[in-house]
Amino acid sequence: MSKQEIALHLAHRLTAGRPVCLLTVRYKGQVNVMSLGWAVPLSAEPPLMGLAIHPACYTHDMLIKSQECVLNIPARPLAEQVLSCGTVSGAQTDKITLTHLHLDNGRRVETPWISECLAHIECALVSTSAPGDHTLFIVEIVGAWAEEAAFKDGLWLCPRDDEELQPLVHLGGTMFTLLSSSFIVNPDKGSS
Repeated sequence: MSKQEIALHLAHRLTAGRPVCLLTVRYKGQVNVMSLGWAVPLSAEPPLMGLAIHPACYTHDMLIKSQECVLNIPARPLAEQVLSCGTVSGAQTDKITLTHLHLDNGRRVETPWISECLAHIECALVSTSAPGDHTLFIVEIVGAWAEEAAFKDGLWLCPRDDEELQPLVHLGGTMFTLLSSSFIVNPDKGSS
């Protein structure tokens, strides 16, 4: 095999392959949604996640002011809306109206869910840090819900014949994929 050097500004894409989220925030009655590819688990106890958001994003300041958000996990049928929510600013456009998405009330937070999504992770802001050009929001998960036919026993089921039950995975830019080829590794067949 021959390996090529990757430019540093693209190196983060080597770890790409995680569900993209539609992040909703609400402040003073106004709701905004943005596409978010940089969301990672940080701790199981307490359940914490890290969200990297650029300060120029309209959602950035809304999240600081509201102190809560919802990570909505879309499936393939929402790919065009996900792309739109990542390329248009909520400062000038009502993205919920633009994308024809629908809102449901949050269960443990004031921020609404995107109804069409497979799963919803409600979060409360714990802290922020600015280690680079993005702000790292550390949020605590206060509630989570998922479609029963899509998520069971802590795993995405990823039925190959149903794109509506597979989380949309962002690879970078306008490139997406699905988790349609899962497999189980037999631990008894490891190397000696």
